[in-house]
Amino acid sequence: MKVTILSHDLSSNAVMRAHRLAQAARTFAEVNLIGPMRRQGGWPALPQEPWIRPVRKRRFPRFYESFIQLVEAADGDVLIAVKPYLASFGVALVAAERREVPVVLDVDDLDVALAPRSAWAANPLMADLSRPASSVYVSLLTKAVGAASAITVSSTALQRRFGGTLIPHAPDTELFDPVGIDREEARRAFGFTGPTVLFPGTPRPHKGMEPLAQAVSRLPGVRLAVTCRAEDLTAPEWGRFALDRIPLVPYPALPRLLAAADVVAIPQLSSEPARYQMPMKVFEAMAMGKPIVASSVSDLPVILEGCGRLVPPGDVDELAAAICELINDPEAARTLGERARARCMEHYSLQRIGKGLLAVLSRVGHEMGR
Repeated sequence: MKVTILSHDLSSNAVMRAHRLAQAARTFAEVNLIGPMRRQGGWPALPQEPWIRPVRKRRFPRFYESFIQLVEAADGDVLIAVKPYLASFGVALVAAERREVPVVLDVDDLDVALAPRSAWAANPLMADLSRPASSVYVSLLTKAVGAASAITVSSTALQRRFGGTLIPHAPDTELFDPVGIDREEARRAFGFTGPTVLFPGTPRPHKGMEPLAQAVSRLPGVRLAVTCRAEDLTAPEWGRFALDRIPLVPYPALPRLLAAADVVAIPQLSSEPARYQMPMKVFEAMAMGKPIVASSVSDLPVILEGCGRLVPPGDVDELAAAICELINDPEAARTLGERARARCMEHYSLQRIGKGLLAVLSRVGHEMGR
């Protein structure tokens, strides 16, 4: 079986869901991951895999050239379009119609909530039709989900909204393995000298960064390390917090960063985008056997049942107390981390998630007589 996975932007963090699906699909199929990429290159955490095939990222009218290139490159027996964007789902529908192959639409965010119609007037860039990622196209293609042969989703909230099959994010549990990593050397490499809480995601409004920063600021001697781009967390209000800003690390280096931390925090807020999203980094932290403090949002209570500390979203007091407990009780933190890795190995490995994905692709292939 040959599978083509389409991402609308290889230069944004959205590509990482496509990369995880590609890794899972590679357990049973030949896989290519295609999509537009900026001249400057791909998302910093995206590995340089030989099976990733970029085309030039352009606006209209020159996007037409990229669109045709993507249609030509989408030559799999099954196409997986990640997110309902023009450069992913739009391309996949055209390529599938031309070649008579099935299209699976993968939904990992409620993208229409990230750029709602109510905000278009205040921010005309959202509805700028010269941008292939315009919210107008996303809104339209979200209404066209019925054109897909099947749907996969990353959370049960998305499953309730769109139907389809739940395919959780799958970490590479061989790469993300604490065995063989020198934790003290990793701490020196990242400059961690005392108890350190790590936020390993990309800061976004729904990620709960401010409550986390407030919580850590209450804990004497504890530092907060945040992975971010140069333009993130630059507003004046962030100046009152002591943050260790970590540039986005390449994917192969992420296990060392996680190993260096004492606690990993996933403090999602209870906003509409967060309620539909499942943070990818929680699975990587689980694979690394880290003690995790997370909000009771989306599927986090189910994923971390018995192997993580859960707090109400936005509750600074509870967040600080949970972090303090794990910092002050290394044995409890170690036990929690071991349970997290065991649960990840049992339920969320590439091989386990690959089996679920294979079942979806086999079904749509059979329905089309392939």
